[in-house]
Amino acid sequence: MEFVVESKQDPSLERLAGMLNRTLLGTENPVDSVQWELSREDGFIRCQFPLGPGPQDKKIYCDRVGRVLAEYTLSDQEPSLLRHLFQIRYGLKDTMETDSLIAEAVSLLDGEPDIGESWMGRGRERRLQKLTSRFSLYLEDHERLHLDGFFRFRLSEYRIEVQEAAETAIEERLMERQYQEFMTLLKSMVEWQEIRTSAVHVLHSGGHSFRLLDEEMRPLEQEIVELDGAEQGSTQAKIEEQEESRVVSRLLAACPRQLFIHTPEPESQVIRTIIGIFGERAALYPDLPSQ
Repeated sequence: MEFVVESKQDPSLERLAGMLNRTLLGTENPVDSVQWELSREDGFIRCQFPLGPGPQDKKIYCDRVGRVLAEYTLSDQEPSLLRHLFQIRYGLKDTMETDSLIAEAVSLLDGEPDIGESWMGRGRERRLQKLTSRFSLYLEDHERLHLDGFFRFRLSEYRIEVQEAAETAIEERLMERQYQEFMTLLKSMVEWQEIRTSAVHVLHSGGHSFRLLDEEMRPLEQEIVELDGAEQGSTQAKIEEQEESRVVSRLLAACPRQLFIHTPEPESQVIRTIIGIFGERAALYPDLPSQ
């Protein structure tokens, strides 16, 4: 019996041949003459069983080979597909930006690992198991596998999943770029705008509750209050957007020389945005001031 993995000429095939050969390690009664060999002339990687394995041995070996082909798909084919999408479909030319987006897309596919688990998220393990099953089932009924054709025509669902991750990575990068451009504009406004208030205290008691006080600890006009019930029925993202917009708008209108931010949540999005806009004018305090 002969297994043949057929692919285009690719530098990574030599690594794949090595990965396949390591599947023999640890097997019971391995046959010394069984070895995957790469032919540079035709791009085939062949493995021959001179005596032929039994049905159960074949199933075990197909699972082992399927696992290796799945790992190769995730480590080599997946980044290549993402690079093709970013460069051809989205027209990216910068190599560093493309590499960064590939990493972001793979991170989206992998997901976050659970607490106490390894770095690999459940998304990667799920894809690995699914691909292993597809390769293994095919090898049980076929002795020749065209890797490129299999990847292109028999893994359409997997390819769609990768394409969706690429689209999400592009959208998030675009949103981040737009956000940074908007922040730059607001910082410029603060730098050139005339000072209208000597100091403003931002009292953030947590969540979506803010109070703005002047230098004498009196409420500013149109003071921002806690979001009402109708807005709290909105999505979390919408609430955060409304919250950030209200606070920033009032602070820009006040244009203080100094900004004192009292908050137990210095890492919240709205607080980081305020600090990003006002820069050295802003100072953080963990406790609310005595009034």
